[in-house]
Amino acid sequence: MVSQHEFSTADSLITIDLDAIVANWRYLDSLSSGSTLTAGVVKANAYGLGADKVAPSLAAAGCRLFFVMSLAEGINLRADLRAAGHDAIPIFCLSGCHAGQEPEFLHHGLSPVINDLTQIARLGMFAQRHDIRIPAALHIDTGMSRLGLNDDETDWLIEHSQDGANALEGIDLVYLMSHLASAEDPDSQANKQQLDAFRALMPFFPSAKASLANSGGILLGTDYQFDMTRPGIALYGEHPAGTTDRADQAMAAQKLRCAVTWDARILQLRQAKSGDAVGYGGTHVLTRDSLIATVGVGYADGYPRCLGGVATAMVGGHKVPVIGRVSMDSLALDVTDIPQNEIRAAVFARLLGDEYTPGMMANDAGTIGYEILTGLGRRPARRFLGDR
Repeated sequence: MVSQHEFSTADSLITIDLDAIVANWRYLDSLSSGSTLTAGVVKANAYGLGADKVAPSLAAAGCRLFFVMSLAEGINLRADLRAAGHDAIPIFCLSGCHAGQEPEFLHHGLSPVINDLTQIARLGMFAQRHDIRIPAALHIDTGMSRLGLNDDETDWLIEHSQDGANALEGIDLVYLMSHLASAEDPDSQANKQQLDAFRALMPFFPSAKASLANSGGILLGTDYQFDMTRPGIALYGEHPAGTTDRADQAMAAQKLRCAVTWDARILQLRQAKSGDAVGYGGTHVLTRDSLIATVGVGYADGYPRCLGGVATAMVGGHKVPVIGRVSMDSLALDVTDIPQNEIRAAVFARLLGDEYTPGMMANDAGTIGYEILTGLGRRPARRFLGDR
């Protein structure tokens, strides 16, 4: 339950349930064998929810490997884990190590995910100059055409790593990895094609452990899980397929706990007459005498502007529609049907939570839950439940 003072000086409050995130990690971990390591993907500030809180909570629960995107994210995460007493946990940076970043990777104990031959050559030379070995993962593209070595680069690397040659000189290849492009769709033929391509590559890198599964890959089953899995969106309570009518996916989604709620102050209650227009442009015209609640969240806070006239919110246990255009700092709710004694006592509206999840909001906004979470603004106050 949220009390009014927890909003402090802000007009809205985002609550992140760390216990829910830990429970989701444990559930995902339980789907793999005991020999499979379940990492935590905390890039983009833990999908907008606060890596400085999320990662130490996962580490305390037993997570022993983290992924971020950039060197900057890795440096910040190393400091957060160190402050929480988990300094030895490996951190891999998915965008790799770029020219001139090698000393920073070494200083902060970070590991790059190598995405091309140039990175291999540069890291190898750096390692030999300093008489060290650099722990790294090698990303090979098996069908996404994004990051990772392409077919020609992979063939060259394999050719120059046989018969005594070692193109990976100075690099301690910890993981061989690839990324599934359609894991959220169990019926996609691309999943099996990528799995077969990845398996065909594994014998050429016998010392490296294997990693293919993201959140969706974990849910595809044990064939995709190998030595390490990399859950991201599912940690934060969202199924990678979003809202779905498939029974199997809906069942899996029900086992994930919603990790975020978003509450906004009711700034004003206004009586309006039938025929009055609401908001910019007068796009919503009332068809009855109505009570309108204006709440303190708008698109500057990360609430999608396109949800005007589409989304719903909860006020005192009642579902109410968002009407008119979403403004920069506010939006309007039609609260006419809430009993007078209840609406007069209400101080906030719930915009996200169990009743209207990020996946539901994403569906209404024509996007994905990833964008909803990572787009949450900096202006709302934040509190953490289960903070260790």
